[in-house]
Amino acid sequence: MKYLPWFGFALLAACGSVDVPVERYYRLQPSQAETPDPMRAGTLRVYDLQLGTALDSDRLLFQSGVSLEPRQLARWVAPLDRMVTDAMVLGLSRARVCELVKGSADAGTETWSLHGRIIDFVEAQTDQGSVARVALELWLEHDGQLVFHEEFVRVEPLSESGPDAAVVALSRGLNQVVEGVVAQMRSLELFATAHKQQQAALLAQPPR
Repeated sequence: MKYLPWFGFALLAACGSVDVPVERYYRLQPSQAETPDPMRAGTLRVYDLQLGTALDSDRLLFQSGVSLEPRQLARWVAPLDRMVTDAMVLGLSRARVCELVKGSADAGTETWSLHGRIIDFVEAQTDQGSVARVALELWLEHDGQLVFHEEFVRVEPLSESGPDAAVVALSRGLNQVVEGVVAQMRSLELFATAHKQQQAALLAQPPR
């Protein structure tokens, strides 16, 4: 019996050396600010994006074939639909093509309103390796009229499979969606038209 305490100490020391899995929290990486566009004009409101039921999880998701599994130790720091919406607002603001980019709760009027759904936002295993898949269905309105309705899909290869690489690639894919929205608005000459209207309104003002 005199050896029992020493056995207990040895057991506790052995247990203390075991690595305990640690839960980690992730957020999306924001885009970089661009140089202001000379034709910068108009106010864009981004409404809260809807999240598909299959993606409604606070954990990062991994897809292999038809199986979709949450990563047990990798969580988003906030609800995914809120984070993607915030990233869209910040990304479009940092694109410097609009005078102002607002969220759904911000006061005031807008020139255009952007609405949409998050269709895909996962790490997926393919024959070519792991990729990040980002797919958003987005539509833009002006005075209640539909301007465009597109599905923006980006597939980004991962340097390695895992949550760290997945978050980097998902962020990159989402930033490319923002670029796609800006390119679509430019192709329709929305900024140029809004800029001309603003200049005409200023010229029409009586002199002070």
